Amino acid sequence: MKKNRGFTLIELVIIMLIIGILAGVGSSIIVSVVQDLMYAPKNLNMDMLAQDAMDKIIEGDSTLAHGLRFSKEITAVGANSVSFIDQDGKTVVITLNTGTNKLTRTINAVADNTFLYYSSPTDIGFFVGRNGATFLYYDSAGNITAVSANVRRVEANFIARTGTGNFSDWQGKSEVSSAIRTSKFQ
Repeated sequence: MKKNRGFTLIELVIIMLIIGILAGVGSSIIVSVVQDLMYAPKNLNMDMLAQDAMDKIIEGDSTLAHGLRFSKEITAVGANSVSFIDQDGKTVVITLNTGTNKLTRTINAVADNTFLYYSSPTDIGFFVGRNGATFLYYDSAGNITAVSANVRRVEANFIARTGTGNFSDWQGKSEVSSAIRTSKFQ
């Protein structure tokens, strides 16, 4: 008597089904890993850009102009702009242009091209943060104020992102917020 050493059709279908299930699970894992590998650098870049922007707003730089921490006087306030005189007597204006989504700084009415110089690609943008404003101003009692002479604390918040900023679109996004107490010097 001769034995057949082949596979039956049912065995082949079951093996193909198992391989198909494993391939489906494996491909979703691979897509997730690749997406994480693409998202992480973009997100880290946005974290770095947002933190650099916040540092320049608050601390400034020693070569061109100091930031809000070293302001002598807040001269003008707006939802997306702040103007102040730093300790060296320079007038500094920081503005978030909501049309171009770019954060800019002018010093004594001259544009500062070194301010976040590496954020020039068109796919990187800054967007208004919490409460629909980039800057919020508080008086000595802790109440929101729109009078520049009464400002004693400035809160800055914004979002830096590439494209949509969504993980599902493989984009990066970083939200930052900070507050600084300002003093009024004569």
